[in-house]
Amino acid sequence: MSTPPFYCIAHQPFEWQLPDFMTMIGTGAYVPERGIALSVSYPDLAFKNQYLGEYVALYLIRDQLKAAGGEGFVGFCHYRRFALTQPVGTLRGFNYYAAPAIMPHLQPHHFMGDGATPIIGAPFDFGRSVLVQYSSNGNGNSRDLLMFFGLAVELGVISSEEAAAFLSGNVFIPAPTVAFIPAAWFIQIIDALELVAERFHRDFFIPREGYLERSLAFCCERLQALLLARLATQHGWDKVIAHPQILLADRLPY
Repeated sequence: MSTPPFYCIAHQPFEWQLPDFMTMIGTGAYVPERGIALSVSYPDLAFKNQYLGEYVALYLIRDQLKAAGGEGFVGFCHYRRFALTQPVGTLRGFNYYAAPAIMPHLQPHHFMGDGATPIIGAPFDFGRSVLVQYSSNGNGNSRDLLMFFGLAVELGVISSEEAAAFLSGNVFIPAPTVAFIPAAWFIQIIDALELVAERFHRDFFIPREGYLERSLAFCCERLQALLLARLATQHGWDKVIAHPQILLADRLPY
């Protein structure tokens, strides 16, 4: 049985070694030692990461999966964030924090389980609505998220009832781009996100500075969290592995 495709997305160098089964994808100007450098192979995508973040890489992966038939499972991680079959490290908020030294001890089954069960981040209760959480502490501008979800409704990606329930609710899956899921789920999600994001960027996008430069990626993240949770619900949460994700760090945040 062949190993399912598994991609790791990075925008800058890092010191630890990742498993050999992962295909590295470097966004922006980052050129990984192995794998795909978007700046070399897909320069039209590479620097859209300034406002789309890792979604530029996900667009490419989606296209490759479609060309291959879109069957089986596919895995995704960031260079320091992983969805695993079991918790590792110390829980703080919605992440488990672990030192990079843990990496050599992790085996393929930690990332892919039995190869046929979805592995996603656990939904987290932020104690305030998704809309308030998004717009507080400089995390985002509520105008962007409202316009983005309004477009998602207009384009038929979600219903107005789903949008209202999600934005007024307190719970969503953080970093939903990190997962091991059916390729069909991934293709469906990314097709929907691209449809909304391209229209938003064309008609409603306002460039922002600093951390908020990636505001469109943050909007995509919230909509992806809704779409992923919808698929997990349809599949059955009892048939999904969902734990807080593991974030590599040399020290705990608090």
